Amino acid sequence: MKAVMKLILAFLCSIFITGSIFAVMNGMVTSDGEQNKNRGEQTVIDFIRLKQDSESRVKEREKKQPPKPKKPPVPPQQTAQQNTPMKQIAIRLPNITPDLSLANKSLLGDAQIGMGFGDGDVIPLVRMPAQYPNKAKRRHIEGFVKARLEVNALGTVDSVEIIESKPKGVFERSAIRALYKYKFKPQIIDGKPQAQSVTQTLDYVLDKG
Repeated sequence: MKAVMKLILAFLCSIFITGSIFAVMNGMVTSDGEQNKNRGEQTVIDFIRLKQDSESRVKEREKKQPPKPKKPPVPPQQTAQQNTPMKQIAIRLPNITPDLSLANKSLLGDAQIGMGFGDGDVIPLVRMPAQYPNKAKRRHIEGFVKARLEVNALGTVDSVEIIESKPKGVFERSAIRALYKYKFKPQIIDGKPQAQSVTQTLDYVLDKG
């Protein structure tokens, strides 16, 4: 009888102990669940706050745009004319007297063509040098041409007439071509320019030097 009572008592003790253990474990599980729930809510709240903060910062950055760069000031245009007067510089030019003897030389350089004037009151303004014929130059032929020129009131030559030439048929063409390019100062009578006749002589001489 005592043994049965001991077994019943032991069984009841074990049931009590087991129930206590289950109760304690159930309480622990419940507290852990509440803590995890609280932690989850806190995390969600923090995440929402962080997201709102980040969005607000992005909006503030979008609103705060960098200021536009200022355009550099336009430099004032320089006036072309200066107010200060320029000093006048006096330049002395040399007094050069033209050498009319240069016109007596031909364009070939080694032949001289002299020009004689028959009328003393005639003033030539333009005298073109005649070219020494190549054929006469190669053969060392010298000579002259004397011609009469009809000069109009403007001073230009209207016609050329060969009066005398030596040797004949050598220098006439060269002389006529040059004499037509002459220009003279017309003779003035009663305030009016007059036509006139002029005699010219061209000497064709080779340069001995």
